[in-house]
Amino acid sequence: MEEKTAQTENPIIQQINPVIAPSNGTNNPFVPQKTLVLIGVLALITIILLVFALHIGFPGNKTVNQASVPVLKTILGISKPVASSSIYTANVWLTTEREKVTAVDIELTYDPKILTNVDVKPGSFFPNPTVLRQTIDKINGKVSFILGIGLGDSPVNGNGTVAILSFTTLTKSGVTTISFLKESGVTVSTIRPSILTNAQGVQFPFGPTPTP
Repeated sequence: MEEKTAQTENPIIQQINPVIAPSNGTNNPFVPQKTLVLIGVLALITIILLVFALHIGFPGNKTVNQASVPVLKTILGISKPVASSSIYTANVWLTTEREKVTAVDIELTYDPKILTNVDVKPGSFFPNPTVLRQTIDKINGKVSFILGIGLGDSPVNGNGTVAILSFTTLTKSGVTTISFLKESGVTVSTIRPSILTNAQGVQFPFGPTPTP
């Protein structure tokens, strides 16, 4: 009893005891019971949100429907040859939609036993074209023609004639084909690989007396 009375009369002990005394019957004297309840509620909400996110999937993890993504088509083709006297000419055309082209690589194959005097020159697609390569293999029947925009010119898009082929025939009549090789390509300034999506050759008949 005397010890208890001494503690009561000592003002220092009276100031310290309220601080270190357990609060609301909890084991941790420094965390009020309301704070513990709040932490528990927040933890429960976090768990619920995590389970919900895993169930429906995050937006960034959803698979993109490829069919909904438009693919820009870049196509090379050859028009049906037109005869003038004994010389045939055919346009190599290009369509790029919105892609802006800086260079075109035309790689063709033909039958050298049927076609001869094969030549190629730039078309009107590039206003001031720069010819980077022009090779005609008369033995194996191959044409390699690379051209691009002129120095200081801007990339070009749309539809137009990239090159013009001309040739004559060795036989009186028949059917033959001019095809694109897989090395053909179309390049733009922002992408290194070719953006060419399709290349369409041409099969055509010819006769002894071609008419326009």
